[in-house]
This record gives sequence, structure tokens and C-alpha cells, in this order.
Amino acid sequence: MKKYLLLVQQLSSRIENGDLSPGTRLPSIRALSLQYQLSKNTIIKGLTELEQSQLIYAKPRLGFFVSSPKNSVPAIKPRKVKLGSTAFSVLGAANQHGHLALGSAYPDSRWPTVAWYYQQQAKHTRHWAHTSEKRRSHYSTPPGDPKLLSVLADHLNATAFSCNSEEIVITHGAQEALSLCLRSVAQIGDTIAVESPCYYGTLQCIEALGLKVLELPSDPILGTNLDALETALTQWPIKAVLTNPSFNNPLGFNLDLASRQRLMAIANKWDIAVIEDDVFAELSFNQQRPTALKAMDTDQRVLHCGSFSKTVDADIRLGWVLPGRYYEQVNFQKFVTSIACSAISQQGISELLIGRRYRRHLSQVSRGYQERVEMLDEDIRHYWPNNTCFIKPSGGILQWFALPKQVNSDLLFQQALEAGIGISPGNLFCADQRFNHHIRLCFAHYTRQKEQVDAIAQLGKLIASY
Repeated sequence: MKKYLLLVQQLSSRIENGDLSPGTRLPSIRALSLQYQLSKNTIIKGLTELEQSQLIYAKPRLGFFVSSPKNSVPAIKPRKVKLGSTAFSVLGAANQHGHLALGSAYPDSRWPTVAWYYQQQAKHTRHWAHTSEKRRSHYSTPPGDPKLLSVLADHLNATAFSCNSEEIVITHGAQEALSLCLRSVAQIGDTIAVESPCYYGTLQCIEALGLKVLELPSDPILGTNLDALETALTQWPIKAVLTNPSFNNPLGFNLDLASRQRLMAIANKWDIAVIEDDVFAELSFNQQRPTALKAMDTDQRVLHCGSFSKTVDADIRLGWVLPGRYYEQVNFQKFVTSIACSAISQQGISELLIGRRYRRHLSQVSRGYQERVEMLDEDIRHYWPNNTCFIKPSGGILQWFALPKQVNSDLLFQQALEAGIGISPGNLFCADQRFNHHIRLCFAHYTRQKEQVDAIAQLGKLIASY
């Protein structure tokens, strides 16, 4: 197949599937060239072909826009989430012993710094054991261990935005941070706007708290549809926007600076809270952390959430939130929900953050993950049908795939499981069945071991069988 036809096929499929809605502006020719690793002339030839097919149209000095997808985009309105136990069954099955888990979002823990961290933890634990008769155990009550608060504030000041230790609350990972934020800004029956597709853990949390969700159409390149958000705000009483703007889960997009600024302008205009899930921001392939929404927050409306579970190890259940104007509510919710986080874990992470060890670790793992996603993409291009659509992310550990439309990803999940392969089906990431031919994979562990390549080849056969 000629290279320009590959671009035509990929964009046509996304338009026809409704992934790119009418009026959506396509990335620039330069951006498309970098994204698809094609020459500018090849990109221009592909766009010309799409324009002649009346799938896109050009605006002078503005670029190309989507004109008329064949499938309509679902109406956007608040709805109750009813995922129930779906995620538990999917994750439980995918992580059974002997199964190759390609869908679960967990980092590789085989890096030198991770081993160093656990060695330090072991030393701390032995010290605590030997002094147990002399010390008195007590809860490390909210907002958290003073030393961790101090060194974490230093780290954020050096890499992300200005803050002080008195603004931070330590949590059991980002999931608890998000839950505390939702409890602090909304009540039962309120509506929360999220990207769609959206991380299923977020949807389940919204479901468990009795909230409604308004799903904003989102795209692997362009990110959140902010036009849809503005329109929704004129129609519905939205309490907050919960967004994962940096290397999004599951789409992988990194919201550009102009869109981040526009999102904050919308939030300021309508006086709504912004809950920023920033767990992947430190895993940028170019070593440049994206500008956090918190860094643009002039009204203290952003509740910024982060975690060490994606950058170090999933077993480290420590995260944080900078709640801004909602500090007192979040700190109280933390106390009544789980009282405290492990003091010994907080002390271990404190040691990791001192000096430059953690930042050197981030640089190493980000380069490693970039190599792994490139290997995964090469193998998928080789083994999967040509009309599979995917965008290579510029950070994080996750990638989203639009399979041929006739594929049923729920059934594919079951078939893959029978073959000993775990994937995450698309319908797990929405409140309805809109992503039935999509899946999410994690490339953090993909080092081209034989069993991994064989699994990708087997998935390609299953997809082609449809």
C-alpha cells in the first residue's frame, strides 16, 4: 500500500466511526508528518485525497476540518454510570496466573531505582522492628508526613508549578485522591464532566458516589472537545470537570497549551472546579513535563492529583492532591475515609525524592517506554489488519486502538483470555457501548519477548477472523 493511502485509510476510518466529529480541526501538516512519520508531501497528497472524497474541507490560513462523517455522534447529556462489577471481572480475569496482561495499566518495576527504593524500605522496616519496644506507634494523620510534604513540594516547585507543603494532602494513590476531590466538590445527583473514553476507575468512582457523568467527545490527537464542554455548560448544571490532560488514559493524548488555557478560561467563566488527574505527566518521552492546569490556576479552583504508582511501582499506594480552595474539605474527607497513610511508606518515598535520583529515574523510564511503544507499534503494523487505527503517544504507558468496525471487543476480550492474553475492551471506558470496536493496551512491559510477540500475532489473527 502506498504511504499516503495509509494516512487516508486511518483518517477515513476515524471520521466514519465518529471518532472525529463534524467541524473538528485536523492537526497541521507538520504535526501529521511527525505523528505518522510521513513526509509533508505525502501528508498533503493524503489530505487532498480526503478533500476530494468530501470527508474534509480546507479553510484558508486555518487548515483542514472534518466535514461529514457517515455516522452521527451520540447526543451529549448527563447520565448515570452503570459499570457495576464489569471492571472487576475484566481485571480479575486478565491478571490470572499464567495470563499475559497486555491491557492493565501498570508500570515496569524492574528499574534500578525501584530496587533501590525497596532496599531502603527494607532498611527502614528493620530499624522499626529493632526499635519497636522503645517507640510508640501512631497514625500519620492528614495531611501527611511532614518530611514527605516538604520534599514533594520541593520536587513540584522544581518540575511543575509553585506550591508549598501546606497545600498538599497525601493519599492512598491517585484513585483515593480523585475520590476525595469528588466528595469535596459534589453531592449525590450532581453532574461531573469527563473525557470520553474515560478511565474506568474514574467512572466507577462517579458511580459509587451517586453522581452523574457527562461524557465529552475526545480524540487521540486533539484531546478533549472543549466546544462540547461550552455547549453543555449552557444546558446542564455541571459541578466540575475531571480531566486527565497529560498522556491521557486511555487515549494517550497530550492536550496542547492553547487548549489547556481555553479549558481554564471556561472553568473561570462558569466558576466550576477542575479536578486534574496528572498521574502520567512525569512520563514524557521528550523529558519535558506538560504544563499542569494547576500552573495556570489563578482562582485556586484546580484540584491537582498525582501518584507514584505509575512512575515507580503499582504497589506503592501513595499519591497526593493539591486541592486549592477545597483544602479543608479534602483534608477532612481524607481523615474520615481512611484516617492516614502508612508512615513507613511515606518516609521511604521521602528518601527517593531527596536529590536527583527520582528525576534521573523518570528520565530513564521515559526513554525506555518510548522504545517499547515503538516496538509494539512495529509489531502491530506487521501482524494486525491494515485498517487498524492508532496514534503513537508522546508519553505515558498506554495506547488506544480503533479496530475494524465489525470487531466486538467484548468478545475479543473473552477469546484473548482463552488464549492466555489480557486486554482492556473499549466499552469499559464509557457509560454505554460506544467503543465496542476499540481496545487499550499497556506497552510498559513490552520488550519483544517471544511470548509477547506471539500474543500480538495471536490477537492479529483473532481480529482478522471478524
